[in-house]
Amino acid sequence: MATIKNKLTGETIILNAQNTFGRNQKNAITHIPDADVSQSHAIIFWKNGEWQLQDYSRNGTLVNGEYVHHSTRKMADKATIQFGKSIATQWEVIDLNPPSSYLKSLTKPDTILELNTCHILPKGDNTDILIYFSKDKYWKAETVSSTIQFEHGQSYELNGDEWEFVENEPLDDTIDNGNVVDSAQFLFNLSTDEEHIRLKIMVDAIELDLGERAHHYLLFLLAKKRAFDKNNEDVYNDQGWMNTDSLLEEMSKELYKEIDVYYLNLQIHRFRKQLLGVKPYGYLFMDVIERRRGEIRFGHELFQISKDEQTEGKIPVISN
Repeated sequence: MATIKNKLTGETIILNAQNTFGRNQKNAITHIPDADVSQSHAIIFWKNGEWQLQDYSRNGTLVNGEYVHHSTRKMADKATIQFGKSIATQWEVIDLNPPSSYLKSLTKPDTILELNTCHILPKGDNTDILIYFSKDKYWKAETVSSTIQFEHGQSYELNGDEWEFVENEPLDDTIDNGNVVDSAQFLFNLSTDEEHIRLKIMVDAIELDLGERAHHYLLFLLAKKRAFDKNNEDVYNDQGWMNTDSLLEEMSKELYKEIDVYYLNLQIHRFRKQLLGVKPYGYLFMDVIERRRGEIRFGHELFQISKDEQTEGKIPVISN
């Protein structure tokens, strides 16, 4: 995250993807009260992989001593920016890293958690808080029992600390990994007795090996239901949905013990935690298990279930 530091006060601020400077306290993200600074003086913004400054002021802006007036200037590392005559309006560029959303601690000054692809916060009760960017482009925090969808400017309690969420995603060049997700293939390989299930995700020529885990049985049941619906030519949007009670009953029979919703949520949580540790693309599949009221499904179309060289789920052929 790009930061600038005030020459007089030493205050350091993180630049928003579009960071306005000016005397108008209501409109400016960075308020500068000096009388010779315009109401909306300038904006520093991220575009096409670089930071730029655009001046809108009456008197102009100095960048490394050069006068910028109603024009745009590419920002340089260690540059000095001055919006008025006073040294209090002078800022030094500390770094020019790309913008990103972040959590700002309200209990520990200057503690920032920059949100990149994903994060795991140890919770201390044999579970964790998973923080990830969902396919609907929201940052979310998940525990076994609940999921929080972060909203800009709101505060949240995580691990006993208060955090404020600051949304700061680039507006024009956010990486869209939709094609990576859509073209990936899930490969389930079952032992003859179906007691051992290995899972891999193929992303082009890259193999993400998730190995053998107990929670893969849940995914197998959901994928098998989707394969059944697909073979019966059910409407695409209705394929694969299982009633939660029916799913719990089927899992209970397989495991020879009564399974409840908490156990189901724990398996989903463990699967998502596993994905976060699978480089480089595991985090992109955090939403592969989908939910709606009273139902759950495997939310990816391309998969294959193999056992004894027979295939139960068909992988469609993708053509250019």
